[in-house]
Amino acid sequence: MLTPLATLTGVRLRWRSITRLAVGGVWIQFIFLLLAFAILIQSFISDNFTVVYVAQHSHRSLPLGLKIAAVWGGHEGSLLLWIFFLSGWSALFAWRYRQQTDPLFAWTLTLLSALTALLLLFVVIWSDPFVRLFPPAVEGRDLNPMLQHIGLILHPPLLYLGYGGLIVAAAVALASLLRGGFSAAVAWVCWRWALPGWCALTLGILLGSWWAYCELGWGGWWFWDPVENASLMPWLSASALLHSLFASRQRGIYRHWSLLLAILTMILSLLGTLIVRSGILVSVHAFALDNVRAVPLFALFAVLSLGSLLLYGWRARIERPAARYAAWSRETFILASLLLFAAVLLIVLIGTLYPMIYGLVGGGRLSVGAPYFNLATLPFGLLMLITLGLAAGGFWKRSPHGSKRRTISILVIALAAVALTWSFSVQVALPCGLVAGVMTALWGQPLTMLKRQLPALLAHTGVLLVAAGIIFSSGSRQEISVNLAQGQSVTLADYTFRFERLEQLAKDNYTTEKAFIDIYRNDARFATLTPERRYYPARRQQMVEPAIDWDLLRDRYVVIGEKTGENRFAMRFYVQTGIRWIWGGGLLMIAGALLSGWRGRRCHD
Repeated sequence: MLTPLATLTGVRLRWRSITRLAVGGVWIQFIFLLLAFAILIQSFISDNFTVVYVAQHSHRSLPLGLKIAAVWGGHEGSLLLWIFFLSGWSALFAWRYRQQTDPLFAWTLTLLSALTALLLLFVVIWSDPFVRLFPPAVEGRDLNPMLQHIGLILHPPLLYLGYGGLIVAAAVALASLLRGGFSAAVAWVCWRWALPGWCALTLGILLGSWWAYCELGWGGWWFWDPVENASLMPWLSASALLHSLFASRQRGIYRHWSLLLAILTMILSLLGTLIVRSGILVSVHAFALDNVRAVPLFALFAVLSLGSLLLYGWRARIERPAARYAAWSRETFILASLLLFAAVLLIVLIGTLYPMIYGLVGGGRLSVGAPYFNLATLPFGLLMLITLGLAAGGFWKRSPHGSKRRTISILVIALAAVALTWSFSVQVALPCGLVAGVMTALWGQPLTMLKRQLPALLAHTGVLLVAAGIIFSSGSRQEISVNLAQGQSVTLADYTFRFERLEQLAKDNYTTEKAFIDIYRNDARFATLTPERRYYPARRQQMVEPAIDWDLLRDRYVVIGEKTGENRFAMRFYVQTGIRWIWGGGLLMIAGALLSGWRGRRCHD
């Protein structure tokens, strides 16, 4: 707490070297956290079972990569990782603006170091990963088998990197309120730090959905689980934030939107911590089911959230911008997109928090499932696709052919709507919507304009590709559950799956039964799948490992279940179209955002 207190005193007394003081304090904070995290990693690598956290989440036979990933495989280590990344973002921000004398940067570092200190206080009192065990355990309990996947190595760190970058952007916004005035220049600084945070969070969510698809054996990639929603909600608000910041830094408009969305993104990032770690909501992804931690976590969340909103209400005095724009303009469609983002966010927030509120008032435990989320978000999602296409297209620009472009684009969009209404089939309406988006973006534009709009076109084409993947994978999915003995086969879609043989193997920390299943099409074998049933003796837990064969169009997915007889097993087979488009579209969105950041940096610098 010394850094924020000293920096706050320096800002109030207008010390000239205040930024230098804040930079030094933030870097000292980061170095000590780096040292602590390195010690924890070394404890896992060396099998130091005198540390309770290591004994609970590791094992001598665990592969090295998973031993390192096990550092954030539990509550205490994952929280320390998040704070370490937040401190790293703060140190990077301090280094980037170390020569600045504007109080904005000193205020930002003060807020970031204060938040880091409060989180560290919670770790020291309630979530210390270095608690010792005497006498030490002879052997560790092993890492949760569900987490023994490459997804654990990449998914949580990317989420925490994303949260850290977005919190830096929120700190800049709050610092502008303390300094007085949220200008286009401040919006540029916010955008510069929100963009890489959004990219990391997007990539983390994509990897998480792929991990669930590959590991859980149900053939799906999104379950609307509370912990999944905990990362989706800040992503939705951050996506809206990037759009509002674009308008704020370009035209000086929507500055209240930018401020509130930056604060809301920080609040939702903290809310995710409360959901995952307090035990308030039941989830297969939750790190800790510990109600003792719920009270201090909720108190910390409430103080930070209410304090940020009160600061906004107290200091947000923004003059009406001089910029004006027509009703049919990019700015109008950006505003429509912001409203739709807000609507979807509210739907997800209600569905996620309602079980918690219901339980707190004594109603017991319940869950809100996929039917609610799918039905409630569908109309807003379709409208969002149209408005994002319109916002990215640029067809409203004044030119001799502007009216013609508008007319044809509107006709094509209307055609998509008519197709959806007439056929009640998303498979018919979606191609029409894609054509509408492409024509909206490209109709009659010169090559130079297309190059200027390439980042937005890439990102929004990625959105359309994700939408296509969601719709086609949901509508085309075929599945069958059967009992198969060796030598038997089953046909699904255009494929024949034949159970050839079974092998039993012993690995480092588990044993496995691996089935070999050949896939035939038109009487020709073209792939072999090897689903597994694994047993982890340290945890006395059994896990299934699906096997997947895929191309750009279709996935063939097999899960082996319980043994039902001599060399006979229950199995599930799935065939679905377009699921890879979801992850490909997400990567295209990230590519567009990174290109936008690179071009924006060049133009600004």
